[in-house]
Parts: sequence; C-alpha cells; structure tokens
Amino acid sequence: MITDGKPFNTNVFFSGGAGIFMQYHDIVKPVYLYTIFKMVLIKKSFGLPLNIIQRMSILSLIEWYMKRRYINPLQCLDYRKILDTNELDELLWNILEADDSLYKLSPGLNIRLMMNVYKRQHMTFPVYVYSKREESHILKDCKQLFAGISVRYLYGDLKEAVAKCDQNFTYIFSDIELVKELCKILTGTCSHILLAREYRYNYSDDCKTFKYNLYDLAQSHPFVRIGTTLATDLNQLALSFNHILQGGEIVATN
Repeated sequence: MITDGKPFNTNVFFSGGAGIFMQYHDIVKPVYLYTIFKMVLIKKSFGLPLNIIQRMSILSLIEWYMKRRYINPLQCLDYRKILDTNELDELLWNILEADDSLYKLSPGLNIRLMMNVYKRQHMTFPVYVYSKREESHILKDCKQLFAGISVRYLYGDLKEAVAKCDQNFTYIFSDIELVKELCKILTGTCSHILLAREYRYNYSDDCKTFKYNLYDLAQSHPFVRIGTTLATDLNQLALSFNHILQGGEIVATN
C-alpha cells in the first residue's frame, strides 16, 4: 500500500522489482507493423510485392504480423528473395529513420498498463528501453508514451546494455534469441525474464514449440526466473489502427 505519496520500494517486495529493462520493438510499440500498415495505405512498396497483403482487413493484417516467421516483416514480403537479409534490415532501418510518424502514430502495447501503475504507485525504480540498433526516434517516443517517467534508452551490444542494470531486474523481451543470450549474461543474478508469447518468430513451428525450452534455460542458469507474457491485445490494436485510419492521420512521405 502507498501512504502519503511515499515511493513504493518494489525491490524489497518483488522478484525483479529493482527495475525494468524492456525491448522496444513488439513490447513497447509495434512500429514494424505500423510501417507495413502505412506502406499498404499509401501504396509505397519499396520494390516489394505488397499485393500479398493489400486486400487484408486490419485484423487480418495484424494477425499476419503476429504470425510472421521473421522479425523484419519486409523479409516476409520478399518471398521471391529479391534482397538478402542484411539489405532488408538496412531498408527497414532507413524507412524508420526517415519517418518519425511511424513511431508517433504506432499504438502502445500492454506495457502501458504496467507503467500507468508505476506512476500511480509513485514507483521510482529505473526504466530502460532497448533496441539492437540505435534508432533516432525511440527516446522521444518513449518520453511521450511514458510521460512523467524517467526512461533511459539503450542500444547495441546486449551485454554492455545489461551492465547498466542492478541485481533483481525484470527483463521483458519480444525476441527469444535475445532471451537466450540474456540468460548467459545474467547467470548467477536474481533476475526475472519475460518473453512475449504471441510472436511466431519465437517458435520452431506454428506457435506451439519455442525454439528454445524456457524451462531448460532456467534450470541451466541458476536464480534466473523465466516466464512468458502477452504483449498485445489484438482487438485494441485493431481499434487503434481503425482510429488512425478514420482520423486521416496518415500522410505520404518521401
């Protein structure tokens, strides 16, 4: 309970309560999804075959995104293998860097609810947002989404980023490959890792078997707790995209 507006010391009461370290993409916001959404609406394909998704409803497009095999959705569009993986990653990064509206208009995911509790309960633990590559619009977007919360943006080498964290942090990731890497980094620490469970790219099949056994990872890395979380609400996402569409907020960019 909170009394007299005093900060609530989550480090004392909760496992993983010393701070939050969360991946930006597909945990904070589905910016890649909004990128695809905008490409379809303004009919800008960047040379990729948009026809395979152009006739989809908003809900169907969201489901396609959730069930994609690759983190970079452009790789899913490029079924004819016109570009290699590195070229597609560079293309996506360039699209994002050129258009800050992709961040501004992309709806926040379920993590917003947790951070609303953070503000209401006067919590003071550090909050870090992470991406594998530096993106110039992420920090500004997080400051707007999590207004009133001091958020630090980290990027690049995961081990170096995690070194900024104390013991007993909670880590929330969308990418199981980073979770596997994180387990090794956090061995011997009292940490709590949560993996988003709805993205097909984390599975070896159709969302039934994770690429890595989370129980085995926890067993082989003592004191590290590993679980899953639901990062998205499909209906809320669909409503958000409908609202954007009806509001006429999408404009073409060079």
